[in-house]
Amino acid sequence: MSSPRAPHPRSCLVGLAGLSGLARLGSSLAERGLGAAFLFPAVFLLLLLLVGPFLYTLYLGFTDLSYSTPGQDGNFIGLANYRRLLFEDGVFWHSVATTLRFVAAAVSVEMVLGFAIAMLLAAQVQRSRLIMPLVLVPMMLAPVAVGLLWKLVLQGDFGMVTYSLRALGLLGAETSPLGDPALALTTMVLVDIWQWTPFVVLVTLAGLLGLPRAPFEAAMMDGASRRRIFFDVTLPLMRPILAMVLLLRTIDAFKEFDKVFLMTGGGPGTSTELLSIYVYRVNFRNWDLGYGAVCAFMIYLVVLLLCKVFYGALSRAATSHGRAGAAR
Repeated sequence: MSSPRAPHPRSCLVGLAGLSGLARLGSSLAERGLGAAFLFPAVFLLLLLLVGPFLYTLYLGFTDLSYSTPGQDGNFIGLANYRRLLFEDGVFWHSVATTLRFVAAAVSVEMVLGFAIAMLLAAQVQRSRLIMPLVLVPMMLAPVAVGLLWKLVLQGDFGMVTYSLRALGLLGAETSPLGDPALALTTMVLVDIWQWTPFVVLVTLAGLLGLPRAPFEAAMMDGASRRRIFFDVTLPLMRPILAMVLLLRTIDAFKEFDKVFLMTGGGPGTSTELLSIYVYRVNFRNWDLGYGAVCAFMIYLVVLLLCKVFYGALSRAATSHGRAGAAR
């Protein structure tokens, strides 16, 4: 079998000439001020698909548009919807409190458990290559598939998990994890932990395997214990990565909708009615679009605030890490 022929030098020169010609064309267009013209279609689509709906949502928040109430045809009412949200709607604040409990419980357990698993896998690199594909399976499933799967196994009459818990005496005969208001939110937290802990494992394991060896070797030469190495070397080096993972998981958990909508629909009662479920109910069940726009805008404000807080913390962690590295 003949070996593949090497490319002819002339073809290589032709390719290089084509690239240099494209580079000269790009610089020529930039000098003439025509580069912005080629960016216009992309910028236009961005404004049309992102900025346009956002501005329209802001506009709806100042109207009384409702498809379920006669006479409310989109008349301008000023800040009435905002006053209703802040001072009159107790259900909204209940959904905010439920969302905060869900986010705090799920994300905190995911961070601690995921980082602990990553530490164990980092100590056994060869075995981690065999285990990681299995660990990542829940994260690779679509949220709709996860919701349907857990709804089936937690079903009150024939669900496998429900039957097992009753057989062990951990659950009453007339109680189900999704049908009991005292258990429903905890069940949703556990399902979220099951799905998204692998994400924390994946990112933190990559960070652990990429840490420089010199600080650890210096600490061991100084006789530091494993505990001191973890708190004085590993955690400071991993702080920027942990902050990034915490930011991503907090924002994603705050927007949780799919699994909760499929498994409980916000029930029983309002025990699992997260803020996203409440906004959906106001807009697409009550058809109160003016007030629903204000509720949706509040989600945007909260997520924006979270991004600002975590980005500031991430920047400070990166700055302190850089200063520590320069000092070493």
